[in-house]
Amino acid sequence: MNIDSIHFKGHSCFQKEWAGFDTIKPINVIIGRNNSGKSHLLDLVEALCDGTFKSRGWQYRCSGVLDEESLQGTFSAGTRGGALGGDHWSEHGQYFVNIPITWEVDGNGNISNEVFPEDFKLDSSYSEPSTNERLLHIRQVLQNASHQFNEHSFRRLLADRDIKTEPQDVNLTLGPDGNGASNIIRRFILTANEEFPREIIQRELLDALNFIFGNDGQFSEIQVQHHDDGRAGGTPEHWEVYLGEDKKGLIPLSKSGSGLKTILLVLLNLLVIPKAKISENRNKSGFVFAFEELENNLHPALLRRLFRYIEEYAINEKIHIFLTTHSSTALDFFGISENAQIIRVVHDGESARATPVSAHFDHLGVVSELGAKPSDLLQANGIIWVEGPSDRIYLNRWIDLYSKGRFQEGRDYQCAFYGGSLLARTQIKAPEEADADLVNLIRVNPNIMVVCDGDRTAKDSDIKGRVKRINREIKKIPDAHIWITSAKEIENYIPGSVLEKALDRSGLRDPEQYENFFPRKKAGSESYIEANLNRRNAHKEDLARASVPHMTNDIMADRFDWNKQMKEIVTRIESWNT
Repeated sequence: MNIDSIHFKGHSCFQKEWAGFDTIKPINVIIGRNNSGKSHLLDLVEALCDGTFKSRGWQYRCSGVLDEESLQGTFSAGTRGGALGGDHWSEHGQYFVNIPITWEVDGNGNISNEVFPEDFKLDSSYSEPSTNERLLHIRQVLQNASHQFNEHSFRRLLADRDIKTEPQDVNLTLGPDGNGASNIIRRFILTANEEFPREIIQRELLDALNFIFGNDGQFSEIQVQHHDDGRAGGTPEHWEVYLGEDKKGLIPLSKSGSGLKTILLVLLNLLVIPKAKISENRNKSGFVFAFEELENNLHPALLRRLFRYIEEYAINEKIHIFLTTHSSTALDFFGISENAQIIRVVHDGESARATPVSAHFDHLGVVSELGAKPSDLLQANGIIWVEGPSDRIYLNRWIDLYSKGRFQEGRDYQCAFYGGSLLARTQIKAPEEADADLVNLIRVNPNIMVVCDGDRTAKDSDIKGRVKRINREIKKIPDAHIWITSAKEIENYIPGSVLEKALDRSGLRDPEQYENFFPRKKAGSESYIEANLNRRNAHKEDLARASVPHMTNDIMADRFDWNKQMKEIVTRIESWNT
């Protein structure tokens, strides 16, 4: 039986909440702040590969589907009687075939808390002891369940890595810090042994290197040279890797940047190690790779080409790659890829948690519909969801005013658009309560505020149903906040004195609280801009940009609930940045 999803706790910073993987994609991008626990999540992947996850003392929550072969190993056909009663297979085991199950494993390997689908009955028709015996047999099946990574070779590349000169050694190993890289390249280039074909380095690796570098550099050869006296920066009796360019000749890696070394180490892991016969001669599909912070010292354009190569490699070779990153380039590249998922690790000071977020980009298409890049949303300290671009202009100005310049969008928070009626397709709920058909905004970023137009035409008029629902949902989320404007819409907060300066007019009154600011097709009375500006329309964004420079705290303070709401919003932003 295969384990389809697995989560763990009890390891390092993952103490209180389950963290792991609902599913595994070819590319799995793990994001989070420094020391949040990203690398410790990779420890789970390593334990799944080497088969030690059951013996590390961690707790697990797993899910899978019971299969016929595994069940027949426990519920034997033709065996009758005992505590089960009846034929063990035809009257018991066969009823569990293709049934999903979730279960937990404690630090001693004991299985408990089995959960079947609601419409599945565990009960036996024989007796209560027979039902209990069924569960014991199922636990035997679960004891033998394994993950798809079992017996895979796990390769890790640390963020702190380098390629250094090295002495000759017949033992070929490539450490997670890059140790051994020069010796492996030397062996493939210089050894007259068919087990170490020279073309892997001089053709396959070189072609991949040139593909990734593109116009940033083309290399004609890879060589190694021996330092026999310690001159030229080498250590005596050590070998060093050199890269040749047509117009520059051979350049030692010691004179090259760390970005080039990073790419070489990635390619050594992907192309050379599987063929080096130093990893039990495994096929490429038997490898799982974990690369940490590849963006270090790489230009974004070069990094994008590296990611493109990695994704194509993962698909073509049917392997799985895990990346930890802080890079906006990584998030923007993989955030909209159907071959990737993004998992965020967050540490609250006591324990870390990990949640997947990429499915919400696939579902909603935020890049096009929300007007934001994945990196804008995923790396933000918190998100303020607003209806559209003009709301964002006003809110940014008001936050700047009320915080006296302390908080800025892009650094301390990020605005994102939900697009008015698009709100009906979203929800803000704890994951276990979420509706699968709606996009859960809290999974994009757990630090969240929402600003909605009240759209009331009178004090006692009602708000829209979708706004009511979001209001109920967000009230249940700790530290979240929603501002449903007490005025009809956000433009009603603009004082007349500001509009006079913005539009070069005089004698403009303040918009009333429930007045239509813009014309409505079915409105029963004139709108503010019709009655006071003698216009049939006005561009919202242009009006916002013209108005905000003339706003001050003193002018805005008395506009309906502005002062109260800005205090709440600034307080929330402050908490996101502490």
